[in-house]
Amino acid sequence: MSENSATPIAPLSAGNIVSAGMRIYRDHFQPYFGVAIRATLWSFLPFLALIPIPLIVIYSQANTSSFLLLIPAWLLLFIYCSAKSIVNNAIIARLVFGELTNQPETVREARHTLKPKMWAFLLAFFLFSLIGIGIWLILSVVIGILAGIIAAMANAGQPNVGTIVVLVLIGIVIFIIALIFIVRLLIRFFVFDMPLAVEENITATQTLGRSWELTKGYVGRIFVVLFIASLVTLPIGIIVQIIAGILENILKATIPANPTDASFQLLLFLMGYSIGLLSNVFLLPFWQAINALVYYDLRTRREGMGLQLRKQDI
Repeated sequence: MSENSATPIAPLSAGNIVSAGMRIYRDHFQPYFGVAIRATLWSFLPFLALIPIPLIVIYSQANTSSFLLLIPAWLLLFIYCSAKSIVNNAIIARLVFGELTNQPETVREARHTLKPKMWAFLLAFFLFSLIGIGIWLILSVVIGILAGIIAAMANAGQPNVGTIVVLVLIGIVIFIIALIFIVRLLIRFFVFDMPLAVEENITATQTLGRSWELTKGYVGRIFVVLFIASLVTLPIGIIVQIIAGILENILKATIPANPTDASFQLLLFLMGYSIGLLSNVFLLPFWQAINALVYYDLRTRREGMGLQLRKQDI
């Protein structure tokens, strides 16, 4: 059978999804890495524009109220750069999905297709952020009320050790239940950008609903995939933290400055943020590959679509 032939495959296991993501990333490292660099630089640009402001305030003692006039301009820059970064993320996911369905595209072709959807992607991410904030606020209020009730019960009368232990256990159980609830809800939106990236005539609100529909009944499975993928990327995170700690100690030892000095703290922040961005450049294509693979697997399982996977050992 030729290299470009395609054969139908059964739905993938959690382990196969992660291994396939690594293989696809490895086989297409150069184009995916290039798009990841662009996505990361676009996300970094608004914060890069903020660097001169604290330095000017610290050293020139300028009137800080004058900088308030720059806030609208910075917000516009942040919105535009966020949209550009998000659409570059989606380009990687679309390229991976094209490989899975034996309909490969070039980066230029994927960018040309998704560019008109840039503001739809931004709106979808904004709506998703509102959903996440809303979930967190509601659960925070509920947990706060329950914590107040438990504290009132603990203070009523003369509590003994057994009562305190029981109340603490109740609090732990409530926290775990709330955490599981949050995770389950967020997982329902894990592939919310994929329909907008690969399907036609999808709006920002519809892509969220599409993710909710596809992930129904598969939350546990997706959680396992994310857990395995997190374990794979864990060594990179540890290495990044070690490098950041070493560089911080070097700066403290070589620069004669008070560690609490504002400019020195700014330098440390920029150094840590830059290292974080560097790790993001390497990890972004992998996570977008996982995103595309989960979406592909969900559509195969739920819709029985006649997708074809390029013949490869995954």
